[in-house]
Amino acid sequence: MRLGNRPLVGRATGLFAVVFLAYGVGLSLTWRSLDATVGPAFFPAAGVSVAAMLLVRRALWPAVLAAIALAELLIDVHYGEPVHRIVGYVVANCLVPVIGAGVVLRWCRGRPDLRRRHDFTAFLLGGCLVGPLAGGLLGGWAGLREGGASWLAGALYWAAGDGIGVLVVATPILLWPVQRHILSRRRWETATVLAVTAALSVAAFSLGAPPAMLILPVLAWAAFRLDMIGAALAGLVIAVLANIMTRYGRGIFVNVALAVPTRVALTQLFLAVILVIALLIAQEVAGRTVAVQARESERRERLRLESLSGLAQRLSAALTPDDIGRAVVDEVLTEAGATAVNLGVISAGGQTLDWVVMAGYPPSVVAEYAGGVAIAEQTVATDAARTGRPVVVRSAVEYIHRYPAQANWVRSSGAETVVGWPLIDDRTPIGAVLLVWSESQPLDAAQLAYVSAVAAMVTQALVRARVYAAEDARATVLQAAVLPDSPAEVKGLELCVVYEPADVFEGLGGDWYDTLPLPGGRTYLAVGDVVGHGLPAVEDMAQLRSAGRALAHQGLSPGRVLAELNGFTRHASLGKFATMVVAITEPDGRMLAYASAGHPPPLVRRNRTDEVVRLDAASGPVLGPMPDADFPEAAVSIECGDILLMYTDGLVERRGLDIDEGIARAVKAVAGWGPDTCLTGICRDLPEILAPRPRADDVCLLAVRFD
Repeated sequence: MRLGNRPLVGRATGLFAVVFLAYGVGLSLTWRSLDATVGPAFFPAAGVSVAAMLLVRRALWPAVLAAIALAELLIDVHYGEPVHRIVGYVVANCLVPVIGAGVVLRWCRGRPDLRRRHDFTAFLLGGCLVGPLAGGLLGGWAGLREGGASWLAGALYWAAGDGIGVLVVATPILLWPVQRHILSRRRWETATVLAVTAALSVAAFSLGAPPAMLILPVLAWAAFRLDMIGAALAGLVIAVLANIMTRYGRGIFVNVALAVPTRVALTQLFLAVILVIALLIAQEVAGRTVAVQARESERRERLRLESLSGLAQRLSAALTPDDIGRAVVDEVLTEAGATAVNLGVISAGGQTLDWVVMAGYPPSVVAEYAGGVAIAEQTVATDAARTGRPVVVRSAVEYIHRYPAQANWVRSSGAETVVGWPLIDDRTPIGAVLLVWSESQPLDAAQLAYVSAVAAMVTQALVRARVYAAEDARATVLQAAVLPDSPAEVKGLELCVVYEPADVFEGLGGDWYDTLPLPGGRTYLAVGDVVGHGLPAVEDMAQLRSAGRALAHQGLSPGRVLAELNGFTRHASLGKFATMVVAITEPDGRMLAYASAGHPPPLVRRNRTDEVVRLDAASGPVLGPMPDADFPEAAVSIECGDILLMYTDGLVERRGLDIDEGIARAVKAVAGWGPDTCLTGICRDLPEILAPRPRADDVCLLAVRFD
């Protein structure tokens, strides 16, 4: 029930009108069945009142109670009830929702979600049992008629009718906000289920056939196909028809040789049992469906990670745009399940989007678009390349609506879901990657993060390929592309990096650092070292750094990042092994998770105590040699002003000096840093203090002060 943002009085007025009308209809249905042979099987008005109180905040409950009281008064007067009985009915029928809804809200700690077993149980106990029993204690007395049954029998009869009413009426009302989309997607099936339910119910009530044999199968159909809301609506149809049929002496148990109250009780029990069974079946089916979907999501995530790992490996060796295009086709089109893929780059004049590769399309589509697309033309790929923003189209209908001029290729290729992602280098779009699926895709955060990671990796590869054509500059440019002079700014962190190669003339080595803001406010920090020097070491470093960024962007923990990189290094690295330490800060910046692969331990200088802590609680083997190695991870608390130092072994290891002694010297040097010391200055001085030239190894360090 959406009441908008109108003033409280306006919302209360609207609520009053809705409850008054719905409650009045339910109460009238009950009154019209009072002279039946068996009597009313349920009291639908109770379901209206309980559902209303569960859906609105307590400040609006008086409007609900006023609507109940007025509807009860007017209809009871119309049917000639005496004053004392009307008063009893009003009080009892107000008591049912107040107590029932109050108990449910307390047990559920808020509005119940009947899809959850705990909330559904609380609804059954509180709304369908406790509330009706409380109302029945008063209503049983008010409903006593001359020569009628005892007060206790009347109370139980009242409670049973209210309980069934709450079950069959309140359940679909409460499920409507969260499950109506199921009915919208299957309108014809919903109508068929309800029609068949009505027909079989009438047959069961009229012909004396076993009701369970006719009704339970269609309830199971509703539960399996339409979830809980389908089963609830089918149950409502059955209950209404039971009430109407009893009006004409056609109740379910009308021919059973039992007293009228007993037959009524059996009718109520039958309705309650079959509906609860159907709802529980729907819950179980939904739970199993969710489990299957979770396993499928996990499988897709595993395939995406494998695809990213393979793509990183292929792109690291790609020297030309054609190499990059083949890698994208093999890893994204073949391994990740896309139906078709385009990789386009903006031409030198900026007038066209030229396809590097176009794969997975029918020949007619390839023939029409193989020459590229004018950048001004309205398509998913050109919009992404022109604006620098992703374009997501979730269905073919949406695509044709947004891009009517491109409808032919969508129909020809059978495209259902299309995503265009810009390739951005230094804030400038250089192209776009287009992914097409023939089946509808969820396009959840994980899938979009995968597309983003693919685009980021392809962008880096294209940038490298452009400069790699210049043989004399390719190694230098490659290293500069993956090792910027200064790290990207990260909110809440003061960052300083230093990289000094052992060969000051060539300047090429295998050490690297990385900082990357991650989704959710986390930050990825890494320092690594591949074996060797020169161009092979730079290539290894570049692909490991790129793969590490992509894996971290997917949300993997430090240990998982290293585990994935371990297999990658074994098969893709020219040097066949590398060391690396990974740390990820939490959004609040007060916890730091880390893991190490054969790397010297990072150091944390505590601002409050000047203590220097070695982060050596999560050490694993070097990357590459051990295919099934485990990489444990640990976490450490961080306070404002603390400084993290990550470094390569060139800072602490030298000829004639044991590495443990070198680390001890580093601890002593870091302990002498003051809280107001310039981070850039002390970081640039540290290599000369601990590892003065000439050096046999590169030195790389990353320092982070937590603000």
